[in-house]
Amino acid sequence: MKQVISSLRKIMVVFLVGFMFLLGQAFSFVNVAQADVTTPEGTYYKGVPEGQNDNQVRNAQSKLKDAAENIREKLNLDEDTPRATKEFLKDAKNRAGEAVGGNQPQGSREGYYQNPPSKQLRDRM
Repeated sequence: MKQVISSLRKIMVVFLVGFMFLLGQAFSFVNVAQADVTTPEGTYYKGVPEGQNDNQVRNAQSKLKDAAENIREKLNLDEDTPRATKEFLKDAKNRAGEAVGGNQPQGSREGYYQNPPSKQLRDRM
């Protein structure tokens, strides 16, 4: 009986401490620091005046343009493809075409996924 009362007392103390903590949080008037909205979605939901939204859009666009230019410069996207690369790609394309369709006559459409013309669907049942 004493063990039951002592365990109930411990449970009651833990419950009261937790309740007092939550009660203290509910009635405290602490100013919470809030960050300024910088994303277009946040601006939409917060309802920031139009002038500020335009400024944010321009900032985002300039950052994206800078990133695109940086990528374009690093990957040399403005330069023409070298002749050796073009020849290699053409050769690889020809080899792939030969490997895929080289074993069958040009007019044949028979493949691993189709029924051979000699064995129709009605013959298999």
